[in-house]
Amino acid sequence: MNRVASIRLIAGREITERLRGRATWILTGITTLVAVVLIVGPAVFRPPTKPTAVGLVGASAQALAPALQATSKAAGIDITTLSVPDDSAARSELTPSGTSGRGQLGQLLSSLQGSQATLDVALRVDSNSASIEFYQTVSPTLAALLRAVVEQVHQRDVLLQGGVPPSVVAAAQQPEPISTVTIQPTQSDLAGRRIAALAAGILLYVSVGIFGSAVASGVAQEKTSRTAEVLLAAVTPSELMTGKVIGIGVVGVGQMAVTVGAALIANALAQSSLVPSEVWVLLPAILLWFTLGYLLYAFGFAAAGAMVARQEEVQSVSAPFTIFLVGGFLLTYALIASPDASWVRIVSFLPPLMPVMMPARLALGHVAIWEMPLAVLIMLASIYGMARLAGRIYATSLVRGGPRLSWMAALRAR
Repeated sequence: MNRVASIRLIAGREITERLRGRATWILTGITTLVAVVLIVGPAVFRPPTKPTAVGLVGASAQALAPALQATSKAAGIDITTLSVPDDSAARSELTPSGTSGRGQLGQLLSSLQGSQATLDVALRVDSNSASIEFYQTVSPTLAALLRAVVEQVHQRDVLLQGGVPPSVVAAAQQPEPISTVTIQPTQSDLAGRRIAALAAGILLYVSVGIFGSAVASGVAQEKTSRTAEVLLAAVTPSELMTGKVIGIGVVGVGQMAVTVGAALIANALAQSSLVPSEVWVLLPAILLWFTLGYLLYAFGFAAAGAMVARQEEVQSVSAPFTIFLVGGFLLTYALIASPDASWVRIVSFLPPLMPVMMPARLALGHVAIWEMPLAVLIMLASIYGMARLAGRIYATSLVRGGPRLSWMAALRAR
């Protein structure tokens, strides 16, 4: 039997065993459900936007309604004005229903149940003063707009009372056209991109870790049960290792393909504004980086599984690879906060961190055209080097008896 046929036989055996187990189907269902919820959830459960309700208390404040509407429209703030007879009515409408006299616990329960107030903010204007009242918090932009309108109307009245012609007052209060120039515009879908980057990091961290650990556990089981000695009578160690990595990898790629396909369909149906339009590029990229990341880590996990003396030692021997995976996932948070930092670009090209960090950078839109081909070439070279190194450790450790080997001892063994 030639090398290709042997690898195909071992890979087919692994695929059959994995598909027969319920764990593979359960994991596929969970990852698919999570991906669909992350995409559909924001579109389904996002509360509809409504204009800010501004209550105008008394005749003086109600006279400002036209000026407030005009100024808010120019500022791009959506408000609606409501006439309120007195302070008592304003405070009643500012208080969410069901929170009066119930304490902090009652207010928390009411907020969870969706109780809302009629007014968001109330404005009262007297002859010498004005007041802005709200329940807990108010937007600084809205508060500044209310102050500006009150001051503008007050200045107009003072000037008119002082004998200044109305035409001069109107000209003085005519806003001067101001143009704004943004040197580096903020992405309108930045929130969606950050969610996508974090979701990509989580998905790849979990998937690569799960299937890499499956390789290590499978190798350790074959070694401790002496099954490997029987298999090595028919195939070489490199063929056995490669077949196992490919077989489990095919199952992993199939699972990711189902997850990605379901996510693409969910995005097409939901058309959520929080999901960036580049998701059609991001999801296939996740599939690519899962394949590359899995191959890099799977060969290392295979070597780790061959070094153990007992099945319980797999986790401790595989710790170096787990640390790199966890490190890449944690760095994703720093990447989201500072995607333009020089260190982020440099660190994302380190092979152990690349499978998690590069898709996150792609989701944020901070990957240059030349970076993706370069990153793939670096990963392919790293996979080749890891396969050669892991193959040597695997061949010398798989049928070796005695206590667990350390990494230094495994590298020195011949």
